[in-house]
Order: sequence, then structure tokens, then C-alpha cells
Amino acid sequence: MAGSAVVGALACQVDSYLRSFETTVVSCRPIEIVHPSKPAKKSKLPAQSSDDIQESYEVELKDTILFPEGGGQPSDHGVIVTPESELPVLAIRRALLTALHKVPKPIEPNTAVKLEIDWRRRFDHMQQHSGQHLISAILDQLAVPTLAWSLGEKVSYVELPRKLTDEEVIEVENRCNDVIREGIDIWVEVPDKSLVNKDKLPDDYDAERGILRVVHIGNLDANPCCGTHLKNTREMGSIALLHQLPIRGSNSRLHFLIGDRVRAYARELNNLTRVLNSRLSCQTEEIEAKISRLDSQLRDSLKREKLWRADVVKSDAARIKEELKQDKKSYVYRADGAGLDYFNSLVAEIGHLEASSGVLVLASGAGKNGGALLVIGEGADRVASSLVGDGIIKSLKGGGKGAKWQGKISQWEKGEVEMLRDFFDRLEI
Repeated sequence: MAGSAVVGALACQVDSYLRSFETTVVSCRPIEIVHPSKPAKKSKLPAQSSDDIQESYEVELKDTILFPEGGGQPSDHGVIVTPESELPVLAIRRALLTALHKVPKPIEPNTAVKLEIDWRRRFDHMQQHSGQHLISAILDQLAVPTLAWSLGEKVSYVELPRKLTDEEVIEVENRCNDVIREGIDIWVEVPDKSLVNKDKLPDDYDAERGILRVVHIGNLDANPCCGTHLKNTREMGSIALLHQLPIRGSNSRLHFLIGDRVRAYARELNNLTRVLNSRLSCQTEEIEAKISRLDSQLRDSLKREKLWRADVVKSDAARIKEELKQDKKSYVYRADGAGLDYFNSLVAEIGHLEASSGVLVLASGAGKNGGALLVIGEGADRVASSLVGDGIIKSLKGGGKGAKWQGKISQWEKGEVEMLRDFFDRLEI
């Protein structure tokens, strides 16, 4: 059997509008399962067991309408229909000049199969990719080159060497939509290879054996590209330029939506606006003023809370000092989860605890929300060790030495608050 079509001349690149396709399996091989080593000590990710790794295979086809990831465009989704089953294509990658399809089960070579594509996803990618070419072409007219781009699941972006002014963003958006309404043809040329700029080709792409394509938007733009594209700018529908974010020094990422994504974004914003209308009890044009008022009220409330907390801290500190003076020990539990901020303020108000002052036990939180525990004073480490060793608070973890021990409680179990209080009452200093 002859080899497969090379990337650059795949059926999906020759005709990006094909939704189904019949072809033949050239080869199929299992993807080697690499058993992961134990994660680094600092890693927060759980170790992955061999049971979590699904067996999969890479299938080479005579030709394909499923685009392999490349040129900033994600791979297509689809299925391979065999005489026995229908297999989802999990991913398509380019290996040098060959497109390889990842599937969960093997397919025998020489098997005749039918490909079916997730057309909605493909057309969305075509809108975004062709639209990115248009945006970059208009930016070139403003002497702002596109350094990179990314096609995201919801929002895409182009990376630029500087941030655009608000006026420039509006101008670029207007020019792009003017071109869309003009209905300019988009077409692919395979010129003489000596005429193609090879600077942006992947390092592992064989330019001599491969196919070099140039995508044209009428006379407006011509750029080397391996992706799938629309036939006419009118199919983009519309372009909306969104926010910008700084990246790598003076660079900026300009985010955008094209085509069907603009409608989806409008629906999403409309639903969010309706929620805000309901929650804030105001009309859309009043939202900004209402939020400003609420923000001002919140700042005032936080100021008052700060004053109230200071009063509470002083009152609690005075009581604790008296208890330490009389009993050599004091205990505070707050179920409201005031936590370490409150504790630290309290300790600062009390001042330095001498060894002769006794021991202070501070606990906070409740139930599944967990909390914190702080032990300060004479024998703090001994007291904490007893708490941990006796299993009074099972999820307690922490550390310290000398006159201070600090720990975190991931979850208070039933009865533990009472057990802690009983432990403290029996504590001998």
C-alpha cells in the first residue's frame, strides 16, 4: 500500500468543508504507556496510578479530513467508523509529515473506514483562524505586527509588541467588520517553494518534501498557513475586539471573538446582566452606580468592623490576662472562624508571655470548614504534642517550638470541640 497524504495536502486542507470521508487504514500502533514516577515532594498533584492511564493507539490513514493540531489551531474532533464499531478520535497530531489519529482501540491496517467530523467545532475554528488572519492584516496596516496568537476554547488572542489605544482598537474592529461585509474571497495557493517565507515553519517540518500553503484574503493579505479556512470573509459574521493584557514587558495580548462566538458571548452577558438586575434591584444602566454605592458601603462597614474587632480584642485580652494571673492558663474558642488574624491581634494586645505566665490555647472554626489552633506560653510544644498524640483533634497538623505552636485543623469532627475543652480543663500547669 502506498503511503499516506502528507500534512499540507490532507483532504481537510484541500477542502476544509468536507464533513465525512472514506479512506483506508495504513498503520496502527499502540501508544507506549509511560508509567509516571512519584511526584516531587513539593508537588500538589496526586500520584497517577497505572490504572488511570487508558490504553490508546495511533492510526495513520491514507488521507484524512480531521486536522492535526498546528499553526495555533487545535486538532479537530470526530469519529472513525469501522465495520465493527465507531471510535472517537481523541486527538490528531503531526509527526513530521504524517497525521496520526489517537483512538481508544486498535484498527487493522487495510481496513476501510469512514471519518465523520465535529462540524460545529471545525467551523468555529475556521471562523477564528480566518478572522485572526484578517485582524493581523489590518494591524499590519497600522505597523503593528502579530508576534503570536492562540485559539482558545472561548476567547482567542493575538500577541502584539505594544498595547493599542482605545481609539486604535475601535478602528481595527471597524475596518475588520467592513472587510467582512465586503464579502472578500479567501483562497489557498501552493506557490513555488522559493517564494514562501519559511521563517515560521516548525523546526521538524520538511519543507522540501512537504507542501507549503499560502492563505489569501483577496488582495488584502497573504500568509503561509497550514490551517483550515473559510471561503469568504462574509462567513466570519462579525469580529469583536475585547480587552488587552500586558505580557512579557511591553507586549500586549489583544483578545477577540469571531462569528458564532460573538452571539454566544452576547447571550452570556445578557444572562449575567439579568442576574445583576435582579440581585441589585436596578436597571442595566444603573448597575455601575449601584456597585459604586455598595463598594462605598462595604468600605465603611469594614472600617466599623475594624474598630469593633479592636474593642473585642482589648476586652478578650484583659480577660485572658486576668485568667493567666489567677489560673496560669486561659482558653478561647471561636466557632465563627475568626482564625489567625484575630489570634495574632489578640496575642499582640496581650504582649509577651513569660514562662511564668502560663499557657494560652486559642482555637477557631467548626465542622467541615476546619479552623486553626494556637498554643502560646509555658510548655506550648508539650501541650500541642498531647493534643496530637491523644488524637483529640484528628486532622490537626502544625508545628513550633518553645513558647509557640501553631496548627491547622482541616475538619472539626463531632465532639472534638467538647473534647478540647475537657482537655484544657484537666490541663495542669
